[in-house]
Amino acid sequence: MGALSPNSERYIALLRLRSERRIFFIMGVAMSLCAAFWMGWCLLEGIHTAAVVPGLYIALAALSLAGLWQARTEAVARHTLLLAGLLLPFVFQVILGGTERSGLVMLWCLPSLVAAVNVQRGRFRYGYLAITGVLLTVFAAFDPMLVQPVVLEGIPSSTLLAFNLGTIMPANFILADRMLAAQRDLRKRVFAIQREAEERFLKDLEDRNRGMQQSLDYAGRIQMALWPERERLGYLFSDLHIHYRPKEAVGGDLIWHARAEDRSYFLVLDCTGHGVPGSLMSMLIHGLLNEVVHTGRNLSAAQVVRRTQQLLDDRLDRRRTGNTDGAEMAVLCFDHSNRKVTCCTLGCGIIVQHGGTATHLRSHSSNSSLMSESRLNELREFEVTVTADTRLFLYTDGVADQFCAQDQCKFSRTRLERTLLEAAHRSAAEQMDHFLHTFETWRGETPLVDDLLLVSVVPQACWRSVQAEEDDEQVAA
Repeated sequence: MGALSPNSERYIALLRLRSERRIFFIMGVAMSLCAAFWMGWCLLEGIHTAAVVPGLYIALAALSLAGLWQARTEAVARHTLLLAGLLLPFVFQVILGGTERSGLVMLWCLPSLVAAVNVQRGRFRYGYLAITGVLLTVFAAFDPMLVQPVVLEGIPSSTLLAFNLGTIMPANFILADRMLAAQRDLRKRVFAIQREAEERFLKDLEDRNRGMQQSLDYAGRIQMALWPERERLGYLFSDLHIHYRPKEAVGGDLIWHARAEDRSYFLVLDCTGHGVPGSLMSMLIHGLLNEVVHTGRNLSAAQVVRRTQQLLDDRLDRRRTGNTDGAEMAVLCFDHSNRKVTCCTLGCGIIVQHGGTATHLRSHSSNSSLMSESRLNELREFEVTVTADTRLFLYTDGVADQFCAQDQCKFSRTRLERTLLEAAHRSAAEQMDHFLHTFETWRGETPLVDDLLLVSVVPQACWRSVQAEEDDEQVAA
């Protein structure tokens, strides 16, 4: 639930203050009415000395209730009203001649005690409770009175006791009921404010999430705009199928293509991370590849990988920062002069399928901490013999590393190769559909662990090797 704003907290404090003032007002008015009754009774009996005590309470209550609505005098007014209600009943009982003759008039301290315990806070609450407890104990034990007490003639003590109990109990009940009603009303208002704050917080959160998602979707469209158009790849591939599924709106997987002089390049990239960090890395690698390919001359597949990694190492200043972010890649290099197709892999995988057989090209580790100059120079380059039934599959580790909660295992490169071979006799489109169906059925409800990218390509007939063409002609003859 969202936190309350300062304005809401101030409003709740104001509601609590109004509730407490209402309780003090009800207590002061109720006890003043009973005090007025007692004062009138004493005056009718001609006991002017005893009438002073209830009269004093009425005067103090009037002053306190007047000061209760002023912030500067409110604290003094509260304590005055409570002390008058707690102490004056005991004084009145002493003047009237003790417990029996006054009918336990000291019990009129109870309404003030109820208000003090429920409204006052901290040490004041326990202070008022202690004062009342001590006075009740002392008066019950010793029953102090004046040497010449004022006695209400002709009124039995049982009548006074009945009057006091009959008025004190309803007064306490009304006061307690008003307190509970005020607390219920305060709780309802507080809950309403909290609910409003929660709804406002959730709405604000939804608006922010919507704005962030829209920004990510727009960033995803910008990222996809960097991917090569299928029409531009027609001179390389007769058939092309791409399955790309980022874990989030944007991802670190990327397809890149360029032609420089007599060579064309087709790459599948997997940058460190996914989401926003991965997309930022992919943009960086995209720029580095453009720099490498268009400033070099007829680079081989291994040279593209090597120089890109060296530039990335320089851009991230790994020796100083210790940054281990990197980019895995699978590179296809098409040599137009010699009609040769070569490839090199670093982290990503390449599967070369000839009919019902498949070759999984060995991939070097992409761990940046292991990419020393000597290891980069050891990168192997493979020549691909293109025949009529040749298909190439380039994929990122999101495919092989996908986890299944039910099987408690990864999809693995072996399972990927086996799945593709199961549909090797079908068309390239049907083979990709078979993989997707198998993969999604196996994965079930398990969420993606990384961005997913699998590319299936069928090279154009012009890239078939001379030996392969001769073999095809002999078979046709």
